[in-house]
Amino acid sequence: MRRSGKRCWGALTLCAALMFMPSGAQAQTGTIEGTVTLESLPPRRTASRYPGTGAASEQVQPVPAVVYLVGSVAGSRAPTTSVQMVQRDTAFAPAAVVLGVGGSVDFPNEDPFFHNVFSYSASQRFDLGRYPQGQSKTVDFTEAGVVSVFCEVHDKMRGVIIVTENPYHAVVSQDGSFRIDGVPPGEHRVAFWSADHEATEQTVTVVAGQTARIEVELKR
Repeated sequence: MRRSGKRCWGALTLCAALMFMPSGAQAQTGTIEGTVTLESLPPRRTASRYPGTGAASEQVQPVPAVVYLVGSVAGSRAPTTSVQMVQRDTAFAPAAVVLGVGGSVDFPNEDPFFHNVFSYSASQRFDLGRYPQGQSKTVDFTEAGVVSVFCEVHDKMRGVIIVTENPYHAVVSQDGSFRIDGVPPGEHRVAFWSADHEATEQTVTVVAGQTARIEVELKR
């Protein structure tokens, strides 16, 4: 079910991207698809702050890898939208979101206890303070970059917000595959990000009506 949800989310993102293309542009664009292979690593764990739960350590929240085009793309722009990163079951849901420069993220707390969302990332630093169930706080993002998100109360919680200048991106599926449709022809820089691996970039040339394939392995 989780994999299906990612595909649905990607479809909605594609629809949003196509809304910002000139009429007839869909027939004049190409596709980038491929596979991201992640070096096998043991699950990360963190010491439990609450010994009464009976667990000495807890697994750190997994975050899916993300693929996105770097910089501005002529003839298109990233939609300025508001998205949610919910605090639910002591985790961020979804764990990865992508939005355009000028967009915002709402952080509603659906758990029956306090959370405190913060980031020390260079492109966006914030600390929302502790707030209870039923409340939500919002952050505006004005600069492109990768923003790692954590909870001060629960060390195992983590997520990522990737702020872009264009609408072309994809969350990598559990099998490592990704697909970005509607990409304008030309040479583009493609970034590959993972929470537990070294990020990298590749240059790809997109031809109208064709599919450019990329195979990438990310290592720690």
